[in-house]
Amino acid sequence: MPYRLTFLFVLAALALPGAAKKTATATGENDELILTATLYIDQADIKDLVGSDLDGHYFVASVKIQPKYGKTVTIDRDDFLLRCFDGNDTSRPFIGSQIAGQSTMVVGKVMEDEGKKSKPRITMGGMGGLTGPMGQYDNAPAKVKENPDAKMTTLEKTLDEKILPEGKSDAPVSGLLYFAMEKHKMKDMELTYGAKETRISLHFK
Repeated sequence: MPYRLTFLFVLAALALPGAAKKTATATGENDELILTATLYIDQADIKDLVGSDLDGHYFVASVKIQPKYGKTVTIDRDDFLLRCFDGNDTSRPFIGSQIAGQSTMVVGKVMEDEGKKSKPRITMGGMGGLTGPMGQYDNAPAKVKENPDAKMTTLEKTLDEKILPEGKSDAPVSGLLYFAMEKHKMKDMELTYGAKETRISLHFK
């Protein structure tokens, strides 16, 4: 009888769905570089990375770029795009002042029905969140109107210190990228990098 019960418990455990994955790593390459990214979608993991859960409005990617064959590559954060296939939400990387500063940010135009563009969505710094549904964007880089009288917050400073640096490099470069994304499953996420001809697409499973 005890063996029968043990067998039943094992079967029940196997029937349970696996826990949703909260961290995943993917690697891809083109002729110039190797790209490795670890995506964090859980608030607790994000807090461990930057000291804040960013109010649950952002996913964070830890990225490493390795130039190949001694080549010099140009790193531009706007070449990255995080996409969710479930709903087709997209986001380009944000900088510290856009997330935790006192600036005013125009995020971009949201696509309405029949392809019409609505007014740009505007949000204040300090993780106030994004207004309205995520929707589809025209993918234009976010524009920031700086407040010259604002002081840099501790979180803003931390985010900028850890962010992926831009510029030319022939050596490996690492850093974090912050994307306005929330409440999506890891299996639905894709991170792309570069122009269409040399684009690297990473899928997280």
